[in-house]
Amino acid sequence: MPKISRYLIKSGMLYLFFAVLVYGISEFPGSQWKIQLMPVYWHMITLGWITQIIMGVSLWMYPKGKKQVPKTGSILSWLAYCSLNLGLILRIFSEPFLYLNREISILPFVFSIFLQLAGILCFILEIWPRLDSPRNP
Repeated sequence: MPKISRYLIKSGMLYLFFAVLVYGISEFPGSQWKIQLMPVYWHMITLGWITQIIMGVSLWMYPKGKKQVPKTGSILSWLAYCSLNLGLILRIFSEPFLYLNREISILPFVFSIFLQLAGILCFILEIWPRLDSPRNP
């Protein structure tokens, strides 16, 4: 299993754990939170857990084709990992405060969206050539 796949899968598991923790905290009886934690929970589940598990397994299982990919992973796959996770972390720390103090949290929030999109684009560019059907000689 490539190193990048291990990082993606382990990160996905961490996001699952922290998403359940955030959900438990936000739904704890008697808690009066002024910040919205449910959007954070859903982003941690969908992009943090599900998407990263899918990305990790697909980078591991799809054939590499003629292109030689190092055991650690390609630069594009590492860019996808770093961009997606940095974008998620910025979103986790900016989105709950978006409705309380928009002036401060809007810039990291918008930047997080671009980082997440860049991460997904890098992944698509990495995996797309692997999806070609084998040609008969």
